[in-house]
Amino acid sequence: MTFEFNTIQLEENPERLKISWPLKRPWLLFGLFSLALVVWLVTLIGMSIYLVRDVIGAGERFTFVFSVMLILWLLVWLWFGRILSNRWQYVAANREILFINPSQLIIRRPVSIFGITDAYDMQHVSRFYVSEKLNCPVFDCGHQHIYFGQSLPQDEAEKLIGMLNGRFFPHWDDE
Repeated sequence: MTFEFNTIQLEENPERLKISWPLKRPWLLFGLFSLALVVWLVTLIGMSIYLVRDVIGAGERFTFVFSVMLILWLLVWLWFGRILSNRWQYVAANREILFINPSQLIIRRPVSIFGITDAYDMQHVSRFYVSEKLNCPVFDCGHQHIYFGQSLPQDEAEKLIGMLNGRFFPHWDDE
């Protein structure tokens, strides 16, 4: 059984199957997240300079307690930056890649050498189906729904689901 895709590219080698497709970038979200990332970085640098130059260098009695408070705030700010950076990478990616081998399923949204990568054990992955809520391919890993391919046309998504289920879940019956 062969499948012809317009936007999906398939590459196969003995270790794995690689499936990739282009993404539509949400420009408004990309701009907002980029602006938020710049503001986060400027604020982080400003707070660090203030901590070193004005607080620690002041030599007053309250300096230790105030420094500890600012360091805790910087840790929270770094945690927030990590979340913001992940969201920015999610909307900045221009393609989505699915790597599948008999033991692992990997979803990657690359941004240059960085990007978001999620890996799932195939032992806990359910068969693929179409989400009625988001109208895209989805699978379950445990009790979690994993959505991918939201930019795929409906007919290509259905063909991809049929191909993946036929190859990796041939023993499951359609309900």
